[in-house]
Amino acid sequence: MINTELMEKFVEKSLSKLDGEWVIIGGTVLTLLGIDERVTTDIDLVSIGLNDVNSQNLKLFEIAESLGLPVESINQAGEYFLSKIPDYKDHLILIDESKKCKLFRPDTYLFLKLKLARMSETDLLDCIAFVKFTKKEVNLFQKETEKLVKDSLKKAPADKKDKILKVISLLDS
Repeated sequence: MINTELMEKFVEKSLSKLDGEWVIIGGTVLTLLGIDERVTTDIDLVSIGLNDVNSQNLKLFEIAESLGLPVESINQAGEYFLSKIPDYKDHLILIDESKKCKLFRPDTYLFLKLKLARMSETDLLDCIAFVKFTKKEVNLFQKETEKLVKDSLKKAPADKKDKILKVISLLDS
């Protein structure tokens, strides 16, 4: 299980061992922010424009192993979804940096953009927790975030509309 304490250790080790720029996405962002409302078993970490991803992946697996995590707990599948968002770099918030490494997380707009497409029950809970925690961020990008969520509502299948409406009600409150 990934909790806040483990994420803090992961960030510290990543900053000392990894090169380049990385984004923590998914439910792991909540844990990173100290929101331990649900269990997550993987760390969704994506590199930004690395040329030598293989050697960095080996370092990532070493970091996971040193923390007692299985190497499979490092999940990079989110890179596919992140790469489909052309302006995602405009929506990154620096977590911390070292001389060789920068770690980012998504702002509210990007977090919701990544979650709204799938909007499972877990995604809904993540969106609610994230929006409540980052209310100031939501205000910075209010119009853009509201448009994103309302556009998602228009395109969503019927079984997802109620979940998206819950997110809209949080944004409006």
